[in-house]
Amino acid sequence: MKKTALLFLIVCFGLALGVVPNASANDSSKGFAFTDKVVLAYYYIWFNENNWIKTVAEGGRKEGLEGLHPLVGAYNSWDPTIIEKHMQQMNRALIDALAVSWWYDTKVNGPNHILDIVFEKAAAYNLKITIDYERGGAPLETINHDLFYFLNRYKNHPAMLKVEGCPVVMIWTAWAHKPAEWKGVFDRLEKTGIKAFPIMSGSYQNGRGKEYLGPFRSLEEYTLVDIEDCQLADFMKTMRGHIDDYNKTKGFKNSKPAQHHATISPGYDETKNPGRKTKNGGYKGAGWKDRTKFGVTYPDDPDGAYYRGTFEAAMSSKPDWLHISTFNELAEFSHIEATFEDGYKYIDLTAEFVRKFKGQE
Repeated sequence: MKKTALLFLIVCFGLALGVVPNASANDSSKGFAFTDKVVLAYYYIWFNENNWIKTVAEGGRKEGLEGLHPLVGAYNSWDPTIIEKHMQQMNRALIDALAVSWWYDTKVNGPNHILDIVFEKAAAYNLKITIDYERGGAPLETINHDLFYFLNRYKNHPAMLKVEGCPVVMIWTAWAHKPAEWKGVFDRLEKTGIKAFPIMSGSYQNGRGKEYLGPFRSLEEYTLVDIEDCQLADFMKTMRGHIDDYNKTKGFKNSKPAQHHATISPGYDETKNPGRKTKNGGYKGAGWKDRTKFGVTYPDDPDGAYYRGTFEAAMSSKPDWLHISTFNELAEFSHIEATFEDGYKYIDLTAEFVRKFKGQE
């Protein structure tokens, strides 16, 4: 049988099973094309079983996790079996990639060790991995060291998230350094042979961050808690406008066009976290978004109303990528991870949104 005929049969069989092949999957070294639609979720690796089974006096975290019960059980983030179970949920949700919350730390069962396991397991589940680097406000010397470690270690890994051959790296609190300083960071990496695709995460609020386009290829707002529901669509469209304006004036001229990454979230509640004020909604206090409401309650979907509302607001801005905030930040109640309380409700809602985002239904 000719190769073309065999390929045709394979594709048809895959479509019959509901599997849609990625257009960029034929060349894993290149990763996604710039125009591919990608769905990325934040993934947290700092949990241990004490978060759920011990009181604060016994060494547990004072974050109200006693009210949540993941279907995988009270877990340690470094457990390979747990990571695989999470990835099975991510596959069910049709997620493409993970942004692993990470900082350089060599301790036993720490971030470096867990990140190795995440990369090892991801390839088997067709998931791509990057980091959300949590130390964007660190001294530049530290940043240079940490980003080189990450990118040099994983740049050729089959699970590395890439755009047109460039490994993706996300930076949290990047506003702590000037755009020119970040340009210097990425220029130094490029001199070592690493041409990255940097994303500025959680830093767009109220338009702050648009001056970072150039060093960064995208802006993103991690949490929507400080945005009124009725204003969220306009917020997303304004963000899209900044990206379009940049691309018209600079992006395509310097061969570094930017993308519009929009965030969706099932809810948010940090009122039980230590060091944060009681529920008052301000960014200096504890943020809170009711999962059952978006502006006014969706009468036919009271349990997933906020998630659906953020998705519709994001879609109104014609996003290039969707960011899910989050897969498992249970301490802030922004998780879609399956729990005994909600089952797979938010996992399956995510799959519905992904199909709509990619035009598959």
